[in-house]
Amino acid sequence: MKDIFLNFLKEKSDILEKEIDNILNEYKTSPIYPALNYAIKSGGKRLRPTLLLASFSSFKENEDIALPFAIAIELIHTYSLIHDDLPPIDNAETRRGKPSLHKVFGEDIAILTGDAFLTLAFEVMSKNKNFKESLILKSIYEISSLAGINGMVGGQVMDVMSSPDEANEELLYYIHSRKTGCLIKASLKVGAILSETEDENIKLIENFGEKVGLTYQILDDIEDSKKNEEDEKRVTFTKFFGVEKSKEIALNLLDESLYIIKNLNLKNNILESFVYYLKSWLS
Repeated sequence: MKDIFLNFLKEKSDILEKEIDNILNEYKTSPIYPALNYAIKSGGKRLRPTLLLASFSSFKENEDIALPFAIAIELIHTYSLIHDDLPPIDNAETRRGKPSLHKVFGEDIAILTGDAFLTLAFEVMSKNKNFKESLILKSIYEISSLAGINGMVGGQVMDVMSSPDEANEELLYYIHSRKTGCLIKASLKVGAILSETEDENIKLIENFGEKVGLTYQILDDIEDSKKNEEDEKRVTFTKFFGVEKSKEIALNLLDESLYIIKNLNLKNNILESFVYYLKSWLS
C-alpha cells in the first residue's frame, strides 16, 4: 500500500525539481545564486510539497496547478534548515551527508540565503495566476501562520530555550507539534484549501495533518536514537518516553490518521498510502 505514495513522490519530485530550477534561474546572475542552488539541491525528499499536491489531488484533478504553493513550502522548509544548522542553534557541520551551507559559504551568506528563501516563497505564491485572489490570500495566511510565531518558529524557539532536564509532556508535544508538525500540516491544509473542497473536509485534513506531522517528528527521534545521533541538548520523544513507548505513541497517531482518511470521500488513496509509508518505519 505504501508504494502508491512512493510512486507519487517520485513522479512529483521530478516535476518539483524542474520548477525549482525555473524559479532559481531567474536569479542566476545574483551573487547569492550559488548558495541558493547548493542549499536547495542538498538531497531533500521534497516530502512537504508532495503532500500539498497529494492533498489537492485527493479532492480535485490537475494538482500541478498548485505547484507554486508546493514550491513555497519547500523554500520555507529549506530556509528553516539553513538557520537550524547555524552555530548558535544546532551547530551542525553536515546536512544530508554534505557540508552545511554555512561551512561552505560562511555564516553571513547562510543567514542571508535563509532570508532569501523565506521571502522568495511569498513572491512565488503572490504572483501565481492559477487561483482566485481570495484563495491565494487564504493560503498565504495559513502558510505564514503555521510557519511563524505560533507555528514552526514558535516550536523552534521553545526547542532552543528548553533542556531535557526540564522537559515535561506538555512541553514535548508543544515543541514537536510545531517545530516539525506545523509545516506538514500547512502542506496538507493548503492543498485542501486550493482544491476548494468543503470546509468540513479542510478541517478533517487539518486534523490529519496535525497527527501525521507530529508522528513524523517522533519517527525521526526514533531513527536518531537507533543511530545514536540524538542531540543531547534537545528534548525528544525517545529521551522522555523511551523508544518502545515512542513507537506506541506513533502507531496510535497513525491509526487515528487512517480513521480520518477512511471517513473522507477522496478521489484516490495517496494520503492513506502515506500513512502506511510512515507505518513502515516502525517495522
